[in-house]
Amino acid sequence: MKKHFPIRYYILLAILLSIGMSTYWFLAGELLPVAAEAAVAILIAALPLPLWLGQHLPLARGMRKTNEADIGLQSPSILMAASQIDTLVVSKNGIITEGRPYVAGLIPEGVSQSTLLALAASAEREALHPIGQAIYQTAIERHLRLQPLAACNEIRGCGVEALISHTPLRVGRPDWLLEEGVEISAELLTKADQLSLRGQLPIFVANGKYCRGIIALDDEIPQNTITSLHKLQRQQISIVMLTSANKRLATAIRKQTGIDNALAGLSSDGKAREIQLLKAHGASIAMIGKPRGDESALAEADLTIQLGQPASAAGKPEQAIDQPDPAAILLKSGLLWDLATLMSISRQTMDTIHQNRLIAIIAWLMLLPPAMGILHSFGGPFLPPLGALSGQILAAVLITVNSLRA
Repeated sequence: MKKHFPIRYYILLAILLSIGMSTYWFLAGELLPVAAEAAVAILIAALPLPLWLGQHLPLARGMRKTNEADIGLQSPSILMAASQIDTLVVSKNGIITEGRPYVAGLIPEGVSQSTLLALAASAEREALHPIGQAIYQTAIERHLRLQPLAACNEIRGCGVEALISHTPLRVGRPDWLLEEGVEISAELLTKADQLSLRGQLPIFVANGKYCRGIIALDDEIPQNTITSLHKLQRQQISIVMLTSANKRLATAIRKQTGIDNALAGLSSDGKAREIQLLKAHGASIAMIGKPRGDESALAEADLTIQLGQPASAAGKPEQAIDQPDPAAILLKSGLLWDLATLMSISRQTMDTIHQNRLIAIIAWLMLLPPAMGILHSFGGPFLPPLGALSGQILAAVLITVNSLRA
């Protein structure tokens, strides 16, 4: 992100320029009143009032527009930083998808569908992850009998491991189960690939050292999310999805949504490394991720974005929203469409600021040379302080009008 020159340095330069030029003319033989008047004129002409107005008026107007759009920004500087974003990194669960997974199918092997679901739900009864909660809730709705747990451990990025009747029960990713010595048939692996190609997430269930089947989970991708992603792409923003899901599932989601890239099989640290690589290639990154699970990746992004919980979400009470960090943007509606709105406001604001800076530079070029005595060197007069003040006022008026018309 670009760093902006603090306004106090411009004021310091104006003071030094005023003192330096007036001293020069006094030493060159001008009378003290003439040199003093030149010092005042130079100071007035060099003061960065138009530059200050040219930045703060558009920012105030832009902040008002974001508030009206239910977009929370920690500070006006974030509005300026947002205009530089060219890449949006997103997680899959709850960002691309609705974040409400459901059991879409059961593929048992050597057991019944009910037994397969009951085994998985027994391990997931204390789950905090939406996937585990979906499996457990489905079993409860079907009035299945669950087995008591002797122990349970959630392994981030892999799944859940439980102990039932002295037998280990594992629910999660196939590569993790294989590492633990679980035998998975080629038929189940083939069916898992087919599920992934359809955009469904295969969750493997193992009892002891044998895999007992797959639970297929689905999570809808809202049409308004796809529309919002397309609008962001029309704003020249590249969309990259980082997910722990397998490559086939990530590819299916990329095709369905039309995003630019989807990188699969990533841990939280793996996501952080991918963001570092994008930044190394010159990308300015904004990321929408999960506060729990994406901490490392969010820390690497230039800007972090949180989706709020809509008040009318399916008639359910609002869930608590983690407070945004000092660099965060909060989309209170929970809709990605508002991010496209923010980008439009941010870029329009920066366009106005750049126009105002041009007005300020032109004012400086017209006021400073005569105030410094450039014309006096050729026999002309110094610019009087009143003339410098009039020029500054005119520049301020032009900048104000330009800022308010945007």
